[in-house]
Amino acid sequence: MIHRQVRAAHLQREQRAGVGDLARRQRRLAQPAFHRQRIEGFGSIMTHATQVMLERWEAYAAHHQAFDLSQEMTRLTLRIAGETLFNIDLSDEADEVGRALSVALEQINDRLHRLFTLPTFFPTPQNRRFVAALHTLDNVVEEMIAERRRVTEDRGDLLSMFMLAQDEETGERMNDRQLLDEVKTMLLAGHETTANALTWTWYLLAQHPEVEARLTAELAAVLGGRVPTIADLPRLPYTHMVIQEGIRLFPPAWIILRHAIKDDEIGGYPVPAGRVVGISPYVMHRHPGFWEEPEAFDPQRFTPERVAARHRFAYIPFAAGPRQCIGNTFAMTEAQLVLATVAQRYRLRLVPEHRVETHTAITLRPRHGVHVTLQATH
Repeated sequence: MIHRQVRAAHLQREQRAGVGDLARRQRRLAQPAFHRQRIEGFGSIMTHATQVMLERWEAYAAHHQAFDLSQEMTRLTLRIAGETLFNIDLSDEADEVGRALSVALEQINDRLHRLFTLPTFFPTPQNRRFVAALHTLDNVVEEMIAERRRVTEDRGDLLSMFMLAQDEETGERMNDRQLLDEVKTMLLAGHETTANALTWTWYLLAQHPEVEARLTAELAAVLGGRVPTIADLPRLPYTHMVIQEGIRLFPPAWIILRHAIKDDEIGGYPVPAGRVVGISPYVMHRHPGFWEEPEAFDPQRFTPERVAARHRFAYIPFAAGPRQCIGNTFAMTEAQLVLATVAQRYRLRLVPEHRVETHTAITLRPRHGVHVTLQATH
């Protein structure tokens, strides 16, 4: 859904190669970049970017100034995405990549909510902005790929890992088109989903002081005010459960689409080949058949005992099966490190007069943002 234009060439090749063959090969190539030991190298990037954000927040705190948390989280996760992908900072709003990403996401969201949209080759003002944004992304990423092809050194970022990855079955590496698609997927989808996950988690914490107090106590006991590392995460189980519960109630990927490659049947309902089936984590995560008091914010749902007692597909924030989100470990690691770093410094307080409501775009985002003020934890 996000990448109709991005994936068009791949879909044509997939039809020729056999449905699913290309997707499986591409996943095998990309998977090594997301192995846990690889992600561990990005922990310091994630926490450093968060600390830079907190330095900027000092002015907000000093003047009791309200700000839009969703914008801050988007800027932060875009910086992390840029540094882990390319070793460059994309968070500056004046940067052409950051500007193009904002335009592309805005236009995709708008198109999804219209009953009728003109194809992108019609030269409407919106279409021109959208096509120009996609061209900018393509050009910038293609230049980076070409430069890396010339240098051929491993810079330790995701682009280097993607380029050096080899298919364990065929020995093949990604071509430039595959690299371009993977990078754009990471930029367009990766930073947006994590930003929304963090925003909604802070929104919930601000309304549940007992959960916030327990989170703060765990961070104080384990970290004692220092910057967290990935090595700390196993000793921060409640922090992990808070994130899990946040994305249970507000899963960034609120609906997942799957294309039926042959006739099937689901719950007695026929599904003809070619039909698109929608699966909604938002609905599943609030289904009373799987969750007690499903609307309540209760991180204790994710203790090992309660997880083991629950249906394995009752909780699917990253989808499931062979097409499960390949970046799930990366996203959860980033969310936990950001939460642990910020929660040691500040409690976030909702601005009472600001209305918060959901907007079901590509991701589940706050329609008017989430406006907050800061309160020091000590």
